[in-house]
Amino acid sequence: MTKSLYGDRDTVGTTYLKAQKEGDKNVTVGDMRREVMSSLVEDLNDTIRSNPFQDRAFFITIHESKDLQMKSCIRRRMLTTLYRPWPEDDTVVFWTDPKACRTLFCWCLPHWSDMDNILKNELLYDSDYVQLIKNWKNLELHPFGFKKDYIGRWVPNPEFKDKELTAAKPNLIIY
Repeated sequence: MTKSLYGDRDTVGTTYLKAQKEGDKNVTVGDMRREVMSSLVEDLNDTIRSNPFQDRAFFITIHESKDLQMKSCIRRRMLTTLYRPWPEDDTVVFWTDPKACRTLFCWCLPHWSDMDNILKNELLYDSDYVQLIKNWKNLELHPFGFKKDYIGRWVPNPEFKDKELTAAKPNLIIY
């Protein structure tokens, strides 16, 4: 099957194989981090604008992964839910209220296979990020917006406040 089930176009796999066969063999890659981040912002804005729950606030879970068949392809999924998602590795989560034009950052967790390396080199990473990984590994879910109910199960905490989005501070190097 080479045609998409969702539109009048080829599947991603067909497009990928065609590019591998017919595309340039010596492609110059620029700043991939900038490209991936700008496309992430576009995808996030498109997902918010899609307003999947008719002006009700919702969560966006972003999952990016490499594809074993398409070695030079990054697969990005934008999953939307009305409820607070369970914190899983390899996800970035936002809460958004399209009616109020407000978006909050919930968390960013690396792939489980990267966590031990980060913890062994924790001085190289932001301390809040390292602490979040430690909490996740210890099944301590308060920082993810959960609390324990009367019988000890983790449930969403309606009183929890996610983080406001702020402009990134430039890295200052002082000599």
